[in-house]
Amino acid sequence: MTFYLEICDELCPARTDFVNTFEHRSVYMLTKIRSRQENLGLSLRNLAKQLEVSPTLLSLVLSEKREPSKAMSRRLSKWLRTPVATDRAYCPSALVDQFINDRSSHLAASTLEFYRFKLRPFAVWCEKKQIVDVREVGRANVSEFLAHVRKGNSSVPKPLNTGGIKLFHQTLKTYFNYIGETCDIPLTWKNPLDGIKVKGSQAETLEYSDSEIERMFQTVDSGSDELLRLRNRAMLTVLLNSAVRASELLSMNVNDIGDKGRVMVTGKGSKQRVVTIGESGLQAVDCYLVERGNRGGALWQTYEGQRLTSDGLRSLFVRIESKHPEVFTDGLYAHRFRHTAITRLLRARVPLRSVQRYAGHSDPQTTLRYAQAIVVDEAIAAVERLPFPHLSPK
Repeated sequence: MTFYLEICDELCPARTDFVNTFEHRSVYMLTKIRSRQENLGLSLRNLAKQLEVSPTLLSLVLSEKREPSKAMSRRLSKWLRTPVATDRAYCPSALVDQFINDRSSHLAASTLEFYRFKLRPFAVWCEKKQIVDVREVGRANVSEFLAHVRKGNSSVPKPLNTGGIKLFHQTLKTYFNYIGETCDIPLTWKNPLDGIKVKGSQAETLEYSDSEIERMFQTVDSGSDELLRLRNRAMLTVLLNSAVRASELLSMNVNDIGDKGRVMVTGKGSKQRVVTIGESGLQAVDCYLVERGNRGGALWQTYEGQRLTSDGLRSLFVRIESKHPEVFTDGLYAHRFRHTAITRLLRARVPLRSVQRYAGHSDPQTTLRYAQAIVVDEAIAAVERLPFPHLSPK
């Protein structure tokens, strides 16, 4: 066991009484090796592969049934001395999983999926940059990542506007706050998102125009399958009438629809509210259910009778985009249907507080952004209508 004595002398020159005897030093070093193997997530076979030794021989050495040869001693010595950037516990992707798992008991599935959708690209980016310890991520790294996703890439296919970047910024800040609370970090550590501000105006609250909506329904009505045509027409109608989020739409059940098209939906934070799908929505849903024949279970179903997923809804939008690429240059998104419905409620002079409750906005400032956009539009339209004869060209 000379090897263990030598390594112990190098790694722990100021030994405690516990490692002062030959026996205790050998036990200490074996524990050190096993601990490092476990922290790195290495199986015995993978560790043997790294050391270029037989797994059987390595197993005998680690179980103290055989003393290592000089060659193995040198390899183990080198392996213990080689700095490793991180334990597996501090790997960005591992902490993303831990972050989501710790929230799984009190957050909705859609919220967990949102976190996963926003944090996965960051974990992939860290892997490509060979950042294996999330505690080493600094402000410069975060700024580089945000610039990376702003342009669009394989993880985030389309360039992002200011609103999209802010969502990444907020999610990462929450993620790093979690790291600061749960991980073993230096006292000098600071959240790398602190001090980083997303430049640009507030996220736009664009609505779909009447001509864009007409193109959507034209594409849906051109479908050859009557059941899917009626389902898709009903979904678009409900989205435009109700101002629901995509997750709220997809979680609807047939028995959720009450009198006069009123629906109880569960939004963010498991908060419930009542919306209406309108008379046109009620008629469209009824036509779809008559064709479907089955009036139970999930409201929106696949051809096989399964609940429609976000991927299924997205595939519908992609099909509409592909038919009219010159119209939907910025893509087609479920949330913009919500923008459209909220904006039209405000244009109809529905009180701001009522719209806030109907839309399920916890912060009135969110609803106010829609109202401010309308005020600007109306001011521009008013100026354009004003007659100024003396300014006319002679």
